Amino acid sequence: MSEATQTQTLEQTLNKTDLGHTLYENRKVFIAALVAVLVLCFGYIVWRQQTHKTAQQNSLTVFEFQNGTWADVKAGKTPSTDLVKSFESLDESAKKAPVMVPLALEMGKFLYDKGQFADAEAILSKVDSKHPVSSFFIGMQRAAILEKLGKTDEAIAVLEPMAQNKEALMPAKISLDLGRLYLVKGEKGKAQTQFDYIINTFPNDDQAKLAKLYLSQISK
Repeated sequence: MSEATQTQTLEQTLNKTDLGHTLYENRKVFIAALVAVLVLCFGYIVWRQQTHKTAQQNSLTVFEFQNGTWADVKAGKTPSTDLVKSFESLDESAKKAPVMVPLALEMGKFLYDKGQFADAEAILSKVDSKHPVSSFFIGMQRAAILEKLGKTDEAIAVLEPMAQNKEALMPAKISLDLGRLYLVKGEKGKAQTQFDYIINTFPNDDQAKLAKLYLSQISK
């Protein structure tokens, strides 16, 4: 059977129904769409494999850093001033990996307790977390560090998005710190808004008692 006869037979077969006629008339479009879907599926599989490989590599990198440099610093074998240098030398994907978050929080507190606020901020500012719990602790720790560094505006910039997040952990605590920082800047109106929010929304929270104390200072 010739190719022309096969084509004609296919056309005649498909034209027996409206759907078949539509498929035949738009066969090039459908074929192109099918190819595009196959390419996307293949690309997704490759992406997943690469993502998994990267995650494994990041976990290994963090593990080696934790049991190498960080362990030596905690043991006093290596100066804490070298911690940031070693951290900075890590691959960017490892710094932003989820497995880095608890380690970064531990290092941040360690440096904070030593009064090395700039070093603590240098590490925590590189950590990227989308999880609401870990992002809360990172944000609160960074805000405290930035306040110690005298960077009130930057501390506020960290807390404001957290205060606007309806799923934020410990919202009363966030608003209290934010209101207190507004007071440091002399922005009493913004501070009062935060304190009023705490008192009205969380009247039985310990933060509400503190908010009332700050409000009494504003009214003086």
